[in-house]
Amino acid sequence: MVMGGETEYAISARDTQGTIVDQLTLLARFLDHAKRTLGQTSTADRGRFLPNGGLLYLDSGLHMEWATPECTSPFDVVRFLKAGDRIIQDLASSMTCRWPDMSEIFCSRSNVDYLSKTLWAAHESYMHEIAPGALPAELVPFLASRVILGAGGWDYRSPALRFTLSPRAHFITQVTDRDSQHSRPLFHTKDEPLSRTGSHRLHVACSETLCSDVANVLRFGTTALVLALVERGVRPGREVGLISPIAALHRFALDPECRARAVIATRQRLTALEIQRHYLSSVERNLGESDLPDWAERICVLWKATLDDLERGSSRVDATLDWAIKRRLFSRRLGSRGIEWTTLRTWDTALTRLEHVWNAANRDQPFELRLVLENDPTLTPEIRRLTPFVESQGVSWSQLPEFITARDELFELDARYGGLDSRGLFNALDASGTLRHQVPGLDVTNAVTSPPPDTRARIRGDVVQRLSRAGTKYAADWIKICDLDHRRELDLANPFETQEEWREMPAPVLTR
Repeated sequence: MVMGGETEYAISARDTQGTIVDQLTLLARFLDHAKRTLGQTSTADRGRFLPNGGLLYLDSGLHMEWATPECTSPFDVVRFLKAGDRIIQDLASSMTCRWPDMSEIFCSRSNVDYLSKTLWAAHESYMHEIAPGALPAELVPFLASRVILGAGGWDYRSPALRFTLSPRAHFITQVTDRDSQHSRPLFHTKDEPLSRTGSHRLHVACSETLCSDVANVLRFGTTALVLALVERGVRPGREVGLISPIAALHRFALDPECRARAVIATRQRLTALEIQRHYLSSVERNLGESDLPDWAERICVLWKATLDDLERGSSRVDATLDWAIKRRLFSRRLGSRGIEWTTLRTWDTALTRLEHVWNAANRDQPFELRLVLENDPTLTPEIRRLTPFVESQGVSWSQLPEFITARDELFELDARYGGLDSRGLFNALDASGTLRHQVPGLDVTNAVTSPPPDTRARIRGDVVQRLSRAGTKYAADWIKICDLDHRRELDLANPFETQEEWREMPAPVLTR
């Protein structure tokens, strides 16, 4: 079993005058610094394979991205994801030596910018031997219910504050699609195998960047085990097929108590926890089979313990899972401003209604909260109609400015949560010892410089390091390395390749 992960990073900077550095300028400098720091002999323009076998590059969406090397366990994937975090932060920390006009660089494992609606993705890849067309029916219920491991944050569709287990979930509007850049599918049907062994590659594009070790290990470990079941001929998705997967995903995401139910094909109504327990039971019935990985039982123990904790209430995971950690942070910040968490629904209901009224007026100008504060004539009649409802919930329109200020603060807290340095809220909480998310055996230091020993990543990492040190010009991708100075190439089409066997590069084809 081979798997890997990808993280897209939000990077921003200010100059010594406090002005925000243009994103194009910043990323051009970041990429140039990465090339100089990590080796210059590769011919790649937008990135580098590193000695640990992973890939650091500037993606087409104008963000730096880290792709882990090929791994054979979820624990290794998480180790190398964390190694990518460290590599990115080390580069950012050393940039100010080259560009002293930049005084502050902030890198974050963010997911959504709520003001610009910018998304940063976290993708997963799994090698498998199944006909791709058979996978959606088996995995869609699993992926929709896996939202209980989400990053946590706010539903961008609300003009107020509507908490969600997964901000990304509300951008997902299609069940399946091959495209993941212009559409947001729950199941990504793209099949780019990155090998020539006849295998396929499941590319999961509906997930989010997580900070919690428990959540990260579970998102890779549980998905890999469900996929392994399907490879063995088990069909766990048939019994829990969702009538409306996207509606179920959104419903699950908006319920921190995990009690929301969705209709399945048998007309039963199941919670996300019940669907996850169904998949867990399917895996547990097959434990001990020779073709399941040796880490399967460890994942099942963690999976069951997490579901049990969620069943008992969100307070059981508010030091373990990202969304619950954030919810506690957000609630405390609101409390410091004298705002009760329960009033969020009131403001969401009232402001959503005002947004509908504004949009129905066919104005070109989008709805903004300042319009309510300014008593825009379009909204005034509806504000009067809503006043009895608002006051019956213990709030008043006079408190709206304070709510808007708190809203901006919570958006900032969300952005700061995933910061890679000591200013990151998650890192600060972790350093203080208040979190219980860590999983034993995730040695990050070794993963920064050394590749996994049991996949082709070992050969790739060793070779690119050797060629870079020798000053050899080369080109590399996931399945091949070309030594351009000596006109030879290394075939890495087999993900489990163990031998470094070079061959002469084919002569270029001449055309008239």
